[in-house]
Amino acid sequence: MTPGKLADLVASCIGVPAERALRVAHRLRDAGMLPKGGPGRAPEFDRADAIALLVAVASGATLRTVAERTAALLASTPGGADVNGAPLTIPRNAQIQLAVLANMAAAGDALDGITLEVVHGWPEIALAWADGATQRFQAAGSIANHQPSHQARVATTIPGPAFADFVRRLN
Repeated sequence: MTPGKLADLVASCIGVPAERALRVAHRLRDAGMLPKGGPGRAPEFDRADAIALLVAVASGATLRTVAERTAALLASTPGGADVNGAPLTIPRNAQIQLAVLANMAAAGDALDGITLEVVHGWPEIALAWADGATQRFQAAGSIANHQPSHQARVATTIPGPAFADFVRRLN
């Protein structure tokens, strides 16, 4: 998918201007997090790249800090735990968990029972399930399920069906 089409898709998913998504994509490409195109050829983004851009735009980070913030968000672990040596059934980081959800969506799951939250002030991605449980991916070493700041918790909320639609429209 080309940068312009992906920016439009991200914009429609989380309600930001497509220009913002395009500028964030440029910053992530400059940081080496997204592929660069060749001479006279736009880069082609795959599903993992699209999810990284979605998280980056949803993070609310400034253009100056968006690459660093996105890397921290995608590297966050379940409850901030050190998962080295943990069973393979435990996702190692938020990037892997989002890839699993994307595979489920691509296979036809509507993801009705989940809401994704990308926190703006610190590295946290929360998955709120329909049964009331919340699975938080936080920076490794942080206190599990605790807010690391006295500031208000502000997050971009992405309903599961919107995320599923985003993944299906990538193809």
